[in-house]
Amino acid sequence: MSALVTGGAGFIGRQVVAELLDRGVAVRVLDDLSRARPGSLEAFEGRPSFLGLTKGDITDPAALRRGLLGVDTIFHLAASVDVGASVYGPVPAVRANVLGTLNVLEAARAANLRLVLVSTCHVYASAAGPLDEGAATVPASPYAASKLAADDLAVGYRRAFGLRDTIVRPFNIYGPWQRSDLEGGVVARFLQAAMADRTLDVHGDGAQTRDFLFVEDAARGIVDASVEAAVGQTLNLATGRETSIAELAALIDAGAGRVRQVPHPHPQAEVERYFGNAARAHELLNWRARVALPEGLARTRAWFAELAAR
Repeated sequence: MSALVTGGAGFIGRQVVAELLDRGVAVRVLDDLSRARPGSLEAFEGRPSFLGLTKGDITDPAALRRGLLGVDTIFHLAASVDVGASVYGPVPAVRANVLGTLNVLEAARAANLRLVLVSTCHVYASAAGPLDEGAATVPASPYAASKLAADDLAVGYRRAFGLRDTIVRPFNIYGPWQRSDLEGGVVARFLQAAMADRTLDVHGDGAQTRDFLFVEDAARGIVDASVEAAVGQTLNLATGRETSIAELAALIDAGAGRVRQVPHPHPQAEVERYFGNAARAHELLNWRARVALPEGLARTRAWFAELAAR
């Protein structure tokens, strides 16, 4: 296999790059670097199978063509992921997530490339129990709607053109390299606040729940999903464990009394319960999450401490 990882300099993408390189796969990154932490790809420089960075936007077909030279598989992670920003201004999310994915699908169709499309749990409605891949899709924000539209485009290309794709829906990913200033970074935001002895601001009452998945587990599942057994499948990646935002804040605060409730900035886009059923990924890929939340939080805290000491 030789692969292009779109969004490969970002939080999740760089871990997918690391996982691929560790498996001996030749990897190129396509990224406009707008969401990447400085130095995110430095660790890969000099590795023989790292084919380097093509700087560009997935909405630019020419940049995409440059990135695809000599590869046979696309891991598509480049996206606009800010739920709140999509509520206040939907166009960037739709442009990146729909038009960008359309360009990726066209490139994969033209060159007969294998595609792993990384979606999100946010396409689902609020959970009454663990969400499997057949759960109702009721997007609560333009971001979620744009990601579901990308999924549906992939299914349409699969049926119309025989595209060899897999859709992966990870639940709430956290870990080293996550940014605290972007949507979905609640773990990073709470950890950095606690480490700086600032308040941990919980939006609303904190009763909303999430299924927190460590980034290494997510990347392993995304790469595993490139096997032939997963072609034509939609696969959740989840721990199956539900944690409220209030519980997360209390776990990170460790009794220091810094947790406070604040008004939710976009309550209309909030989903009360998210936790997943990853039985299909276990059956097809023998994948399951390995890192429990306390361990993952400790490893993420250690990474932020190391970052602060540089």
